[in-house]
Amino acid sequence: MASITTRKNGSRFITFRDAQSKPRHITLGKVAKRYAEAVKIRIEDLSSAKIHGHAPSDDTSRWLASLDERLYDKLAAVDLVPEREHATIGTLVRSYIAQREEDLKPESIRKLRQTETKLLAHFESATPLRKITPEDAVTWRRFLKDLGLSEAAIRTHCGNVKTMFAEAVRKKLIDENPFAALRSGPTPSKYTRYVTPEEIEAVINACPDSEWRLLFGLARYAGLRIPSESHRLTWSDVDFNQSRLTVHSPKTERYEGHAQRVVPITLKLMVLLQDRFETIKEGEEHLVTIGGKGAVIRSVRRIWARAGVEPWARLWQTLRSSCEKEWAMTYPQYAVSKWIGHSITVSGRHYANSVPDELFDKAAGRDTEHRNSAQRIAQRKVSDLPRNNQKPNNNASQPEVANSRRIHNLRDISFHCENAEKWSRGDLNPRPVMVSKLLLHA
Repeated sequence: MASITTRKNGSRFITFRDAQSKPRHITLGKVAKRYAEAVKIRIEDLSSAKIHGHAPSDDTSRWLASLDERLYDKLAAVDLVPEREHATIGTLVRSYIAQREEDLKPESIRKLRQTETKLLAHFESATPLRKITPEDAVTWRRFLKDLGLSEAAIRTHCGNVKTMFAEAVRKKLIDENPFAALRSGPTPSKYTRYVTPEEIEAVINACPDSEWRLLFGLARYAGLRIPSESHRLTWSDVDFNQSRLTVHSPKTERYEGHAQRVVPITLKLMVLLQDRFETIKEGEEHLVTIGGKGAVIRSVRRIWARAGVEPWARLWQTLRSSCEKEWAMTYPQYAVSKWIGHSITVSGRHYANSVPDELFDKAAGRDTEHRNSAQRIAQRKVSDLPRNNQKPNNNASQPEVANSRRIHNLRDISFHCENAEKWSRGDLNPRPVMVSKLLLHA
């Protein structure tokens, strides 16, 4: 049993005996008698649990979790409780980032470090976690807004901090997450630019070579993320016979079953793949290798100018969203989401967030002639159109249906794996016979 003693100056202390019957004292200071009696009951429970080797009651455990640092340290000094880790906001953030470096992508780590900078610009690094209140969290969000950050950036930082402090709650360093109520997560996209089939055809025809044409085609006709997905593609990922493309996605590979996806190779993309395959050097493994952010932007601006199309923001993401919108006009959304590589919810929030004019025209029955014209343009083999440093094809009398027939027969005239010679690098995917040579020998 514990006892309460009051000194002449009004200060109170509690005496109890440990497992060796040694008297131990905990000074409370000048506190009310009712408070001292409540603490005495908790100390008796903790002492009994320590002596008999069992856990304290649930009420006592909750009391400990909400206990201030001063009294908790006094309990730890007499071995009633283990020492509490005095975690600070600086140590929490640094340890969290260090733990995630192995399983997160470099870009994700870079964003976490940006959040660390923003957090420690407002809070002192040595600020104890238990000192941070929900009001402090709201003040920090307002601080981010005052810095001139966009709502999307603010939500990203808030989401990162919420995750960090949730880890502190899991480790029982704090009882509640003070940042839990902050708005976070992705913001719905307000950019609704749709790159029409005619525009992308003009852009592709203005490209300087087959590699550039294929890069634009992978973004607009297959909805790939550029460059994280496009630049990982090798010829072994291209199934010419089944018209399917295996896409490896580093962004979603940490989720089970999302390391890769299979995308259909449309007729227009098949032409670009064939064109690239005919011009690529023997033994070259990757489909595209174009790199350099600044150089890419400068090249794209020249392509836009030659094509005579209106430039669009968010270069590759706009093409990706345009691909999804076009697919959604024809195919069920569950299939489109599988091909594009995200959920139906994400599609509605960020990609399929507007209705293209073509769909309005289709619903109104006004697009028959327009579709026929677009289809004729799409079925022209890109390699037959005039390009830089090449003579134009003057064989205007050749029926356009022949081009269409050649495209449709690609899978039939391609070599099967068992009959094809392997590449020198040993890839399983065979090099298909060029369409033009086959037609000459037909």
